[in-house]
Amino acid sequence: MGEQLPDLPGGLQVRKLWALLLVLPLTACSGDVIRMTDSTWMVTNIYISPDEPNVVSDLVVTQPTLDFGRSSLSGHTGCVPFQGLAEFSRDGEPSTAEEADYLTFTELEFDELTDRCQGQERLVHHRLVELLPGSFEINRTSDTEIVLTSDVDELDRPSIRLVSWVMTE
Repeated sequence: MGEQLPDLPGGLQVRKLWALLLVLPLTACSGDVIRMTDSTWMVTNIYISPDEPNVVSDLVVTQPTLDFGRSSLSGHTGCVPFQGLAEFSRDGEPSTAEEADYLTFTELEFDELTDRCQGQERLVHHRLVELLPGSFEINRTSDTEIVLTSDVDELDRPSIRLVSWVMTE
């Protein structure tokens, strides 16, 4: 302990090199919009109707999440894990997740719901199971927030608000 670390070529010390290696990945993302495929997204709000504006409350112990791949989706309803396919498009043409303004979920498979899932978690689970198979408009409301609005023929269309676990500076 208290031992001086050796200098590397160019006068860098091992400790400074390690610090630099740890900080570089963080600074590479700072100030950028979080890409959909680079984060786990927390479901913070589920808007079903004006008189039921938010189903995800502070009483939810396990936060529901979504993880997007290039053509897939996995996540957790707060009760069970699930997976499926995700098709991204822009102006009706296939696109990357980053360029997409539209998203369709298909072939969703949810693990079996158990009796341990109770209360708010169960309500949120049922809302997600109802909403997720379908198509959504993608609206980036900030660098770390996305709202998915269901493409249904209703005046007050259901939507899901997602917030990234990765934060920008």
